[in-house]
Amino acid sequence: MSRTVACVTLTVLGALAVPEIPAAQGPAELPLSGGGTPLIASDGILRDRLTHIARRSASWREDVARLVGTGRRVFVLTPAQVVVAEAVDDTNISAFDPTLVAAAAPVPGPDSAVRTVLVVVNLALIEELHQRLGSLPAQFLADLDQVLVHEIYGHALPYLLAGDLSGRCPDPQPGQHASEACSIQRENTVREELRLRRRNGYGLEGLALARSGRDWSRSRDAVHAFLPTAQ
Repeated sequence: MSRTVACVTLTVLGALAVPEIPAAQGPAELPLSGGGTPLIASDGILRDRLTHIARRSASWREDVARLVGTGRRVFVLTPAQVVVAEAVDDTNISAFDPTLVAAAAPVPGPDSAVRTVLVVVNLALIEELHQRLGSLPAQFLADLDQVLVHEIYGHALPYLLAGDLSGRCPDPQPGQHASEACSIQRENTVREELRLRRRNGYGLEGLALARSGRDWSRSRDAVHAFLPTAQ
């Protein structure tokens, strides 16, 4: 029997409900309103990197600002924070392929409306691989920034800005040059503002993790296997 998703449980929902990105005090900060921040993460490292990116990317700040007050949000999670319940017997099952570095998926509602996108970052795996490679701390942080930019700015925010599944911003399709893909074009906008090298390929190209031989994602677009009904 094929899997269907009954619900998504955020195991640290209480912590995630707290606005984690500071209110606007100037051009370097993200604006907030009574609706709270559209980017929510409970892990300290992920919060720090989200703030780091926001301070350096005007395009990132502008897109996030457009979501303030809409109630649409990105939950930036680690694999342990996502549990998918089986519709058949409510048995909790693994919701994320532990061999992947990161994934993003919209949570569609009625009429394909999207108010929530889950971005799962396999932080433990990224840290482990960098330790094995003997990377410098700056290499680890740069890789993490690039993963966050791709999954959030490349995939998650377009869904929320559109408000429905029409906002899908796919990865390169078979036969398509990476630089022509929606997600890579958006990613390169922020990479330029972060003074990172422009991305012209797909997979782990451009990351220090490329030396590990790991895949970034095996999906061709932003709808990943851990939410199988969101296709």
